[in-house]
Amino acid sequence: MPPTTLDDLKLAWNELSQKLERQNALALLKFKEDKLAHFRSGLRPLVLGQFIQLIIGAIITAVSAQFWVNHIASTHLVIYGLLLQAYGIMFIAFAVRDLVLIRRIDYAAPVIDIQKQLAELRAWHIRAAAWHGLAGSVVWLPVMLIVLHLLGADSLMDKPGKIYWLIASMVVCLALSYGLIVLARSPGRSGSCLRRSWIGHTVNRAQATLDEIEKFECDLN
Repeated sequence: MPPTTLDDLKLAWNELSQKLERQNALALLKFKEDKLAHFRSGLRPLVLGQFIQLIIGAIITAVSAQFWVNHIASTHLVIYGLLLQAYGIMFIAFAVRDLVLIRRIDYAAPVIDIQKQLAELRAWHIRAAAWHGLAGSVVWLPVMLIVLHLLGADSLMDKPGKIYWLIASMVVCLALSYGLIVLARSPGRSGSCLRRSWIGHTVNRAQATLDEIEKFECDLN
């Protein structure tokens, strides 16, 4: 084969290789843009949910603060109100933390960096679910006692036996919540399913979108 023909083949092969690389790069860019747009819009329900949680937390905080201020002379009512107010503040703090983590996501960053940012959000959701469970196991008691007071039924709690029964119920609720936390930390299938449920459908779907982008990149390479 003449040298000029061999050079022409090498040149044509290089041009074809470069053209293929450009096509792959364009395909990856288009796929990534579409998926990240879907990823971003998919997080909007979570953002909306956190704003709703902020509002609920603010209402709980304001109402409970007004309650204990109006009953400052009754120590037990002040304690009930403060416990409920703390729960409302927790609602606000957790919602703000969620919104901050979502706001930090850099959609222009490499996929691996976005995955790290989303992993932080996933880990936070697991911790937040555990705290919500523990707090919910306690807060129902002061809520019920406040409702009884507002209904004028404080006398129902006069007998020590009823108070002990309520405290025992609270302890059982705490034990169940702690048991779920232990189960969520286990490496088995049950623990994995529980963690996924705590993370939430929106964040799990966002993770699946990033996994699709990563797989597409690997297939092209």
